[in-house]
Amino acid sequence: MKMKKAINYTFLLLFTAITAGAQDFHLSQYDMATQYLNPALTGMYGGDPGDYRIYSDYRSQWQNASLNPYTTAYLAYDMSAVKWNKDLGLGAYFVNSSSGISSLNSFNLMLSAAYNITGNSQGIHELTTGIQMGIIHKGFDPDNFTYDSQYSETIGGFDSGLPNGENYSRSSVTGFDANYGIYYKYTEKGKFANPFGGFSIYHLTRPNESFTSTEAKMPMRFNLHGGCDLSVDESLKLTPRFLYMSQAKANEFNVGLLTSYAIANSPYSALLQLDYRNGDAFIMGLGIKQNQHIFRITYDMNSSSLNNYANSSNSWEVSLVLTGIKGKSLFGKEE
Repeated sequence: MKMKKAINYTFLLLFTAITAGAQDFHLSQYDMATQYLNPALTGMYGGDPGDYRIYSDYRSQWQNASLNPYTTAYLAYDMSAVKWNKDLGLGAYFVNSSSGISSLNSFNLMLSAAYNITGNSQGIHELTTGIQMGIIHKGFDPDNFTYDSQYSETIGGFDSGLPNGENYSRSSVTGFDANYGIYYKYTEKGKFANPFGGFSIYHLTRPNESFTSTEAKMPMRFNLHGGCDLSVDESLKLTPRFLYMSQAKANEFNVGLLTSYAIANSPYSALLQLDYRNGDAFIMGLGIKQNQHIFRITYDMNSSSLNNYANSSNSWEVSLVLTGIKGKSLFGKEE
């Protein structure tokens, strides 16, 4: 039993190290982290009221595998403005991702700006473009690894006090990062269908992410996403949507439905999320919307072969988006 667990943990560690170096983290509630989805969404609210927004998201996975879980924390802010009869958006986001017992950590801090090509928010079409610039930092703790040279026949196991025989040139690396995106939404009020879609490219500068003397450039990530807001009646809105991501040889396809039901005689709407990440997980989520404030929680049910090694470990994610209007507090009172 102990040997089986050791094999499972070793597999998970190797999987974490490989995937963390090969692709960015993913979120089940990708639509709640708009700047990470597409720079063109910075400060662009698709005709919804709001002058600024605060975003937060926290994700944890593999917590049942007796390892330090893989965690991701996202925090962002953006605001809208009108200049030259055009919508502008300014913002920034911070994301920190930590993976397992290796303490492999990725930190990204980006400044973001978007521009509405078609005009201001009074129009029925919103075609926006955006760009981001900032830094990305990656690091790990080499002392958290165990090497074959540290196996001790005396104790019949690994002794971390023995020399590992490895010589790392560095345990962290920092580089300049840049992203670009374009987005369209049909925003005319009173219509049954309001389609939207976007395309974005991340890591345009391909910063070096190698911990050795040999350079290894970070692969670019390509996002293609879209969907349609369907107003069934005054209370019910359905949003079928998809997200396709490609980075190096890693591809991911998400498809699903977000449902919003307005509760009569109240400022609240109930939210239901049902998604499928191809070959990976079924995603179920619930949430509540108060005016323009949104809180959601999701749970991923692992459907991949990795489930055999992770003790049926699944993932959970929680997010909060607060929308502010100038002259009022976040919760509606006059300032």
